[in-house]
Amino acid sequence: MQYSMNEPPLSLDQLAGYFLEGCKKESELKVGVEWEKIGVYRETGKAVSYSGPCGVESIFKALMARYAWEPVFSGSHVIALRKGDSSITLEPGGQIELSGQKAAFLSENAVELDRHLEEVRAVSGPMGIVWLGLGVQPVSKTGEIEWVPKERYRIMREALKNNGALSHAMMQETAAIQISLDFMNEEDAVRKLRLAMALSPFLYALFANSPVSEGKRNGFYSRRSAIWLETAPERTGIIRKVFDDGFTIRDYVEYALDVPLFFIIRRGKWVPVENTTFRQFWRNGLDHYQATLADWRLHLSTLFTEARLRQYLEIRSVDCQGRDLGLSAPAFLKGLFYDRDAHRSAWELLGNLPWEERMRLRQEVPVKGLHASFKGAALWEVSQKLVVLAEEGLARLSAKQLAAKDEIKYLNPLKALLFEKHKMPAELLLEGFADDLPMEEKVRHIIQKTAL
Repeated sequence: MQYSMNEPPLSLDQLAGYFLEGCKKESELKVGVEWEKIGVYRETGKAVSYSGPCGVESIFKALMARYAWEPVFSGSHVIALRKGDSSITLEPGGQIELSGQKAAFLSENAVELDRHLEEVRAVSGPMGIVWLGLGVQPVSKTGEIEWVPKERYRIMREALKNNGALSHAMMQETAAIQISLDFMNEEDAVRKLRLAMALSPFLYALFANSPVSEGKRNGFYSRRSAIWLETAPERTGIIRKVFDDGFTIRDYVEYALDVPLFFIIRRGKWVPVENTTFRQFWRNGLDHYQATLADWRLHLSTLFTEARLRQYLEIRSVDCQGRDLGLSAPAFLKGLFYDRDAHRSAWELLGNLPWEERMRLRQEVPVKGLHASFKGAALWEVSQKLVVLAEEGLARLSAKQLAAKDEIKYLNPLKALLFEKHKMPAELLLEGFADDLPMEEKVRHIIQKTAL
């Protein structure tokens, strides 16, 4: 992405209009999936390093040599790969992320994921590395994990060190599956953002998968969701005003304008920015720089709310999973968000709730998961209703040729877990796991249960 120094001053209409440039027709709606995953050494369960002959950079170089991926550099270091419309990037602690192509059919997302996992296993397996479908690092502590040498992360690391007790843990330990959905117009964008915010505690509970840290039970079903509660509150969480009647994209702009800047890019160099919101930069400039639309795009990528708007909607509340249950997440969201009847019914279930109750639920879910309560019922009961709505939504989308006939099959792993086993993925992981087991046995157990 190129960041121009010569764009004219921005208007508020331009800032709001940026989002609407992404509007799609109903027949053009697609689903994008970003698959982060945790890398560990098979023998110890400790986090994979970035450097060294058995580190992530070596994995990237092997992918380049064997599968023709093109490198992206930070200085002399390879920090990302590209091929066509797909990319493989790194989170700050060496978590590998596939940013797949947006697809009209879930089978395309699945095929791309399978190909990616096959390639990564082929080059990292001989190095003694395993990739896990888990929401947090299971053995290594934050201070033991090597930072990826990426300038963006260096600036964020410094900016966040005193802003949220677990900000560095968020950066280095966590992994998610993030789903991108399209919208058709402003009303549709706001409607989907509102439902995504309301749905976020349910997603954390349904896909809770981070109950082990430092080689022992950590007291959470989703420690990843607990970590986000103690990370940079001005740019994380659920945006309260989203639930106000009359909320518009202009209101989202007003929220984003008051979030502090991390950095801008000029002449290919990352420029740290301190104690300045985007609003201040936009109005007053910074040294001899003025705000550009490229700065706005970059700034929007540093908002880490449970769902965020760009030229699409990104939903961020799903812990990383194994392959099959991971594919249930985009299927669940496609059925709920792209079918109008399912969307309407889901909002009827989740919409009428005082703000204090939303916050109580968000605080409870990391520890209680689906055992938390919602409107006098267990989250189990409401979640089952939501899954049924998603299934019905996928069926109607299929009838309109907006989904493949067999896409409902991707919901089956989630349905089996929720309706038959009555468990969360975290509970499956903890079956047979005990803190007093020798570490090597615990590591084998974790790998056996969660290896991708």
